[in-house]
Amino acid sequence: MESTFRCPSAGYPVKREVHCGPCPLGTYRSGQMNLANPNLYDVVEDIYLDMLDSFTGSAFHIGGDEVNFNCWNTTSEITDYMAKKGMPRTEHGFMELWNEYQEKALERFQRANGGKLKDMILWTSHMTEPEFLKYLDPSIYTVQYWESSTNKQLPNLVKQGFQVIMSNYDDLYLDCGFGAWVGEGNNWCSPYKGWQKIYMNDPKKILAEKHGITDPALWSKIVGGETALWTEQAGDQNALTKIFPRTYALAERYWSDPTTGWFAAEPRLVYFNSIMEKQRGVYGNTMKPEWCVQSQGICKLNNL
Repeated sequence: MESTFRCPSAGYPVKREVHCGPCPLGTYRSGQMNLANPNLYDVVEDIYLDMLDSFTGSAFHIGGDEVNFNCWNTTSEITDYMAKKGMPRTEHGFMELWNEYQEKALERFQRANGGKLKDMILWTSHMTEPEFLKYLDPSIYTVQYWESSTNKQLPNLVKQGFQVIMSNYDDLYLDCGFGAWVGEGNNWCSPYKGWQKIYMNDPKKILAEKHGITDPALWSKIVGGETALWTEQAGDQNALTKIFPRTYALAERYWSDPTTGWFAAEPRLVYFNSIMEKQRGVYGNTMKPEWCVQSQGICKLNNL
């Protein structure tokens, strides 16, 4: 469930007041949750109940990305609420408001789940920056990391004891390298991330080479990785070709933890991609001509 940026009001027309309304022009936001309205938490709990009834598993993703303070700052109901609570209309005041929601939503989730929490996952955001990380408990939250692999949030998170799922956009975002859907030119995270780059997304090397962290105990805080594909420009006709075979590459990286690079993996992935197409009907992006599939070890450049 994506919150607090995303609005849950769409399926609850009787309680539309939980929605702040459109954000200011230039933010391409449809609106955010109205944290001043107590009805919001009833709606959120209803959604938790629906999702818990439909999905099993030990983890639950609560979102937390792309909160825009200007949306709250231009909603009188929220600014009035903040004034009554003594919260300044500053970065720290909005973070205090956000944390209030985070704590209440967590209580509602626990109630919806029979008094128990799951492994609660949230995105890196303003709240996971070093100054505001105090609001989060590493024994409760796992952080899904979407920032660049060079961003200083990553080493700080593992040093503060958080478990981390890697989805760093500079390696693992599958919608990069296409035309922009807001504005012109290529989209914001271009260029395209080829399967070779994804295969080489080794979290141990990222921590060691980019952040100077060589302690295996801190490496172990990286508990997994996930490619990410957003659906602004992906649908029934093109999703599989964007997802596969690049996600196969990430699967081998995180399941096998290989010491060799992408070149050694290429014959396996080319063959596996072919098998998935012919035997499973999963038609991902073609990696090589069919002759290369039939001629493993021959179809390569001499300088590789």
